[in-house]
Amino acid sequence: MNTALILMAVCLMTLAGDYFIKLASSRPDGLNSVMFVTGALLYGLPAFGWFFLMRSHSLAAVAVFYSASTLLLMAALGHVVFREPLGLREMIGGTLAIMSVAVMSWET
Repeated sequence: MNTALILMAVCLMTLAGDYFIKLASSRPDGLNSVMFVTGALLYGLPAFGWFFLMRSHSLAAVAVFYSASTLLLMAALGHVVFREPLGLREMIGGTLAIMSVAVMSWET
């Protein structure tokens, strides 16, 4: 299977899980809500993608690509959907995440 597609699926499932958990966090019945359970289940599904990614890539490489992708996606989700500010800290963090991907992509 294509590495980029698996990584994209893993990140999108995590993003969806975070979306539902964020919604659940603003409810009085938060942990007992369907939204929280849905988010938790969506968090578990990426384990299948991780399994296939780890077959052909080092854990460090997969972790950096995943972390950078989810950081950028979560910042965008927070800003666009939940109207959270996108300030200097988020911009610097996103830039450093992209730089970490560049470093991990170097051939040795």
